[in-house]
Amino acid sequence: MKKEIHVSGMRCSSCEMLVSEALEALEGVQKAQASHQRGVVEVEYDPSKTDDEAMKRAIEGEGFTVTD
Repeated sequence: MKKEIHVSGMRCSSCEMLVSEALEALEGVQKAQASHQRGVVEVEYDPSKTDDEAMKRAIEGEGFTVTD
């Protein structure tokens, strides 16, 4: 499944990497591609192994805010 999550607080490519790596560390996430210019991260994941709340916690654990 693919999902786009709106994230505020990303300012640079280092921020993108933090968000992407935090999500990719979750079981069930195959790929995460963050864009600070667009303020989103596109995630490919298996919904039987992870959920929106786990992804939100991973992003917010890095100091960013999920806005959707």
